Amino acid sequence: MPLLSLSGTNDPPWYPVSIARLEGLLEKAIQTGHGYHTAKALRKNIAYNLQYLEFLDRSFQDLKLSGVLKTQTWKVFIIVSCGIIESLLHYLLVRRGLHTTTEWELKVVLPGNTKNVDGEPIKADVHISKKLSKPRLKQMTFDSMIQKAQTKCLLGSKMDLYKDLDQLRDLRNKVHLQAIDEPNDTDWNTIHIEHLRQMYNVVHGVFTSTIFRPSAEEVDYFEYLRKIAKA
Repeated sequence: MPLLSLSGTNDPPWYPVSIARLEGLLEKAIQTGHGYHTAKALRKNIAYNLQYLEFLDRSFQDLKLSGVLKTQTWKVFIIVSCGIIESLLHYLLVRRGLHTTTEWELKVVLPGNTKNVDGEPIKADVHISKKLSKPRLKQMTFDSMIQKAQTKCLLGSKMDLYKDLDQLRDLRNKVHLQAIDEPNDTDWNTIHIEHLRQMYNVVHGVFTSTIFRPSAEEVDYFEYLRKIAKA
């Protein structure tokens, strides 16, 4: 039965799991300390986006969408989900002292002169860096985060979850519309229901895992993710 209500009617609005409840779950694992100073804001951002995932799922159930709009909504679900997982990986890597760091800050680049070597023009630039008083975080790609997480089993010991994440990472890059490898590399041709099922499984697996130690009631927050995975 459709739960989303039309604007301008007297039907009550549909509500996802509340932010307060989601924050209560997230606080079990995401806390300030050990090099991480913005845990409260991170919990809120993840909770907001988890609510949005539940709304997108509800729209799949209640709205009759064209094939293109359905595919684009699947794409948004995957992009938002990957953003959630990436933020969690960043936190876990920092918290456990596994995030890449650097002791140097680039100050200036001195361009070199162009020379011909073996008939090809080359040049060597000089990078001058200043040593920092203490190491600071160095940006990691989503790919490198997933690899490090798999090595350390940060998201649990189920290897299929990391394999799925690696595949979905490529689809997450579809946020860049110009990232096209060949003429038929379109959203319509590359994003399928199987990818959505993979994403549902990953999100469900992560947020019902021992990372957050959810109660039976908290596991039910993510029951909607199991339905499409079984379909």
